[in-house]
Amino acid sequence: MAIYNPPGNVTSTVGMFTWINGVVNNWFFPGILIATYIIILVKMLTNPNNTASKSFAAASFMIMIISVFARIMDFVSTGFMSIFIIFTAMGAIWMHIENA
Repeated sequence: MAIYNPPGNVTSTVGMFTWINGVVNNWFFPGILIATYIIILVKMLTNPNNTASKSFAAASFMIMIISVFARIMDFVSTGFMSIFIIFTAMGAIWMHIENA
């Protein structure tokens, strides 16, 4: 098991997240985004006014926005961000087909 030295004097939240992400081999933020996506999706599906397509599209859009900011701060890869962009497009197409 690897032992990681504490970062010393962390002066910003971004510095702390950078250190945490480095400790877990860049899987901290992708894990947070996937967990948040699942929570939002399930929460929206429990609302009887929402259809599955609306829930999928809305959850994908919310996480896409967060993943774009995480990519700007170099917390996730471009490929991971692209997955949520594709999910958002698929959700929009699904909603359009369902409403047609």
